[in-house]
Parts: sequence; C-alpha cells; structure tokens
Amino acid sequence: MPYINRNKSGSIMEIFDEVSPNASEWVELSDPEVTEFVEKSLASKEHVKEILSSTDSDMVRVVEDLIDILLDKQVFTFTELPEVVQNKLITRKKLRKDINSLENLIIDDELII
Repeated sequence: MPYINRNKSGSIMEIFDEVSPNASEWVELSDPEVTEFVEKSLASKEHVKEILSSTDSDMVRVVEDLIDILLDKQVFTFTELPEVVQNKLITRKKLRKDINSLENLIIDDELII
C-alpha cells in the first residue's frame, strides 16, 4: 500500500510505506504508474552501479598513489598497514613493474626496425 509524492507534472517522484508530509496520496501497489516508477528506479540503480564499477580500477590507482604519497611524507610506515594490505600492495607493485617492463620491451623492439 504505497503512498506517493508527485512532481509538478504529476509523475511519481517518491514512494513511501506510510503517510508522510510529502506523500499522502495512496495508490494500489499494482497501479501501472507504480510499476513504471519501480522499473525506472531499478534501471537507474543498475546504471549507477555500472558507473561505479567502471571507475573502481581508477579509484584503486588513486588509493595506491595516495598511500605512496603518505609513505613518502612519512605520515605512517608501510609496516603499520595490516599484513593483508601490505601483501596486496606489494603484489600490485610487482605486477605493475612487470607489465611496464613488458611494454618497454615491445616499444624498444619496435624502434629497432
């Protein structure tokens, strides 16, 4: 039994379980407008999740760079980080170094031609 809040054009903006100052109009749960609102909300939520997921790898790099800066400024020491975090950072640094080495080999090989 949802209570809804409409915008000026009459579209549903919010749905509540109980009456509230912003939502006093009661509609049937099976109302097509409610169904459409819920479907749009779910699609929007999935879109936001996709955007967040697509930026995760960028944020990982930002966090790694931030940790490096804080370590360089001696705000804390590497050994103060939990061991699990230390291992993950070491593994990522090694992988990044390895991939950079491979890229440099490929670039050097192309220049020899």
